[in-house]
Amino acid sequence: MMHTIFFDLDNTIYSRGNGLWDAIGERINLYITDILHIQKDEVPAIRRYCRKNFGTSLQGLKSLYQIDEAKFLSFVHDIDLSKILSKDGKLPELLSSIPLRKIIFTNSDAAHANRVLDFFGVKSYFDLVIDILSLNPYAKPHPEAFKKALSFSGLTTPDGCIFIDDMIENVEQGQKMGFFSILIGESNENILNIPDIFMLPNLLESLD
Repeated sequence: MMHTIFFDLDNTIYSRGNGLWDAIGERINLYITDILHIQKDEVPAIRRYCRKNFGTSLQGLKSLYQIDEAKFLSFVHDIDLSKILSKDGKLPELLSSIPLRKIIFTNSDAAHANRVLDFFGVKSYFDLVIDILSLNPYAKPHPEAFKKALSFSGLTTPDGCIFIDDMIENVEQGQKMGFFSILIGESNENILNIPDIFMLPNLLESLD
């Protein structure tokens, strides 16, 4: 029986198409060029290397350039959410309709996660925010990140746990770890997927 849902934050709680993740990406690029003084044409390769080898830009840049993670996170999330996101009241209605424990499990930091949740008025629906700083030195999709998430949640096994994320490598790792894993935002014939979070109730109903 399912009892807990671990939600990713960015591109999961909100739609990929609204532009916030792109805005964060631009801030990461700006950090690399303006703070680390790296040529603009080198940035895409650096970010691909960081994601492939470390899971996130933060983890990779920490290893490569010994950056201050708090300053990095503050810089890349310095975005006016009201200029990008919009709220219509549907998300609180959705979350209130799901009678399972809800936890945010994100490679962003808690400050950013809480700002997004506060913007949508849904912070109270989540028991816990598990962020990149609490997962340190790991990040999704590293297996230890999933183990830490379970531990922080007071759980010893992924049995009965649902994991929802927009990154296929994270979802694949969740499956390997034993979570009932769902890819959000894109179709994939090999992985259970839904186009957006608002299709989740239908999926959960089909599991009964």
